Amino acid sequence: MKFAVVTLGSAGDLHPFLAIARALVERGHEVHVLTQAPYESEVRAEGAGFVPVATQEDHERTLRHPLLWHPLHGFGVLWRHLAVPAIGPTVHAIDWLSASGPLTVLASPLAAGARLARELWPGRVRLLSGYTAPMGLRSTADPMFVGAWRIPGWAPHRARRGLWAALDRWKLEPMAQPAIRQWTDRLGLPPLSGSLFGEALHSPDGGVALYPPWFAPVPLAWARRGVRQMGFPVFEPSQAVGLADEVASFVDKTPRFAVVYPGSADQRAESVTRPVLAACREVGLRALVLSRFGSHAESSDANTLWTAKAPLNRVLRGASAFIHHGGIGSIAQAFAVRTPQLILASAYDQFENGARVELLHQGHWQHAEKASPNSVRNSLEEFSAMARPPDLIDPPRASSPGRPNQAVQNTCKVLEGDEGAF
Repeated sequence: MKFAVVTLGSAGDLHPFLAIARALVERGHEVHVLTQAPYESEVRAEGAGFVPVATQEDHERTLRHPLLWHPLHGFGVLWRHLAVPAIGPTVHAIDWLSASGPLTVLASPLAAGARLARELWPGRVRLLSGYTAPMGLRSTADPMFVGAWRIPGWAPHRARRGLWAALDRWKLEPMAQPAIRQWTDRLGLPPLSGSLFGEALHSPDGGVALYPPWFAPVPLAWARRGVRQMGFPVFEPSQAVGLADEVASFVDKTPRFAVVYPGSADQRAESVTRPVLAACREVGLRALVLSRFGSHAESSDANTLWTAKAPLNRVLRGASAFIHHGGIGSIAQAFAVRTPQLILASAYDQFENGARVELLHQGHWQHAEKASPNSVRNSLEEFSAMARPPDLIDPPRASSPGRPNQAVQNTCKVLEGDEGAF
């Protein structure tokens, strides 16, 4: 069979899809990954074909934008500077890949070109939407967030539906509809009906939720639309990244240490980590900071080590705390080794992800802009009182080369059309 896997965003957005792409290749299928140009070497290392649908310039322009991490405006930056430029190349790539026979596509709902291709060639293209985090499936259930604002639990469902409608009317539809309408007109398609992000950009063929029900169950309305629950892919690359000597030495030392990870795409590393490093010093925790951004000079000292890259599955095992941005892949990695998490959320799904981690008693979350040495210290002191968070119902296992975890295996079966096999 032939597959296309389409995803846009940070490395954290790529990796769950890449775990699935690799497993499909291992099952003997032809697989092409459509994503940003800078990820080519990562994709090819897993044995999949690579098609760039966003240029290096698109990627860097998005990263540099000052509002990329704004709680409300960040999504607009991602849409205008990354998602929209990728529409045309995605449509053309799917046309090319499906010209010689049926094509099954797994795509993020942000990849609007995949949705339009499904409308153009319904007999050639089968599309499943892939949801890496619960926020992708719009719901009125608690916890519900609009930007950084958590809707109170007592708010009735009618009010919650009204909030989504208002967000569509005043923010999301004016931002996104012009580009979508331009493309439907160009391709000779009728206008997509319904809320773009609440309905229209989601595939009518169904989808897969790439997280387990104990983290967030698929809402009934989405299950009726054919969205199946899989679990965390927890990607481990084929080309394993070893620990540099200085990192190995750091994590093997005593006393305790925290892993600090601002995220693979956040260029504000030094400002985001400043209160964190101050709190670590106050509680006597050494800090291993994973970031490729910033000069790091002002933040370095004998108890702080900055490194551009280190495998989370290796460094988290001995860590007393994991302080990070709230990306779903990072959360799953911490769940796998039961490391307490402090999430400093800035935008996108990070606030809701943090709230769910807290509900599971696996850590705490704070708004990154409001985090202070005192607030971070309070969480770290609480973590020091427990060896590990409580057991999870079914902790995720890493999906490694030749050993895909159950979530990845089940996703492959759905993509292959063998949905009754599990």
